[in-house]
Amino acid sequence: MLLAEKGSIDDSRTVFEGALAPSLLRLLMQERLLTVVEKLLFRARPRYTEHTETLTMPRGRLSEKSLLGSMTTGVPWVESTFDELTLDTPLLRVVASALRAVASDRLPRRIVKLRPSVPGRAAQLLHHLSSVTMIEREQAILQAERLWLGPLDRDWQPAIDAALPVLREHGIAPDDAESSSDAFAVHVRMEKFWEQCLEMALQGSFPVLAVSRDAAPDERVSVPAPWGVATDPDDASDPITERFPDFMFRAGRQLVLADAKYKLHLSNAPSSQDGYQLFAYSHLATLGGRPSDLAVILYPGRAGQEAKQFELARMRDQGYPLWLSTVPFPSRHNVQTQATWNAFVAHLSATIRDLAVSWASRTHEVVA
Repeated sequence: MLLAEKGSIDDSRTVFEGALAPSLLRLLMQERLLTVVEKLLFRARPRYTEHTETLTMPRGRLSEKSLLGSMTTGVPWVESTFDELTLDTPLLRVVASALRAVASDRLPRRIVKLRPSVPGRAAQLLHHLSSVTMIEREQAILQAERLWLGPLDRDWQPAIDAALPVLREHGIAPDDAESSSDAFAVHVRMEKFWEQCLEMALQGSFPVLAVSRDAAPDERVSVPAPWGVATDPDDASDPITERFPDFMFRAGRQLVLADAKYKLHLSNAPSSQDGYQLFAYSHLATLGGRPSDLAVILYPGRAGQEAKQFELARMRDQGYPLWLSTVPFPSRHNVQTQATWNAFVAHLSATIRDLAVSWASRTHEVVA
């Protein structure tokens, strides 16, 4: 479930088959919200908010119409607008609404057993916000989306970010809603998950990055088919293949072509299929019209395994290198919280940057 959550399922409808519906992954969203709010709740500061009420003892700014009416009728009720120091702020209303959604949710019993303390913790936190006005879920979503946090409230941004998925209550669920079973399955396409891990790491390492997904290339990437009709060599209408390298990016002055492979690399040679695939890419793939200078296959390493790589040369010219690189794969600890996940992505990014030093030093310089 943690791997599925980290796989960006909300943003990748084409990667994970399913429909938006109440999801088993709500438990993870709820746990994240509680963890954030528990750290912040007792640091909540009251704020001055504007109130308008009809009072017998007027205060603040008085309504002229109401004042004239009171003088005419002799009834001492005057509409007053005043500022009052209170915890009943829009920010805490959103948080309270999300906590109520957690406390009242009815997840399947087998899923609740994974985090049995969640409903009770939500109810306890909600008790400390008893003075906060409860608002409906739809209103809370609108307020959260429009909320602007001042400098003193910026620490609460993670709580708002965690509250929105809880309030929306949507994730990926199987398309077949009519089937019934006592079993629950969470399916993660690990090869896609590995590509997503590498994409996040490469985004933090290289400023120019082109990503091709699901047989759809980045608009800057071109890979003609290896064979076409023998016509005029100046004809630009090359047949286009449906296979593209996962990534193309600049590492210094080098243009790198990289492919993610979700398999253990146990030898100093790629598989026959992978070798022919990268051989074709090395001849055909271009980024913005420029061919690549080297290719890399990025493999996941076993738990605790250090990063390593091995260099091969394209036959027969031996002028184009292929690097077989093994880099860290996330552990169970890495996916537990957003903080440990961010630390893993940063570590993976730094590891790839370190390996890229060898790519540049062992490759001939090509001027763009």
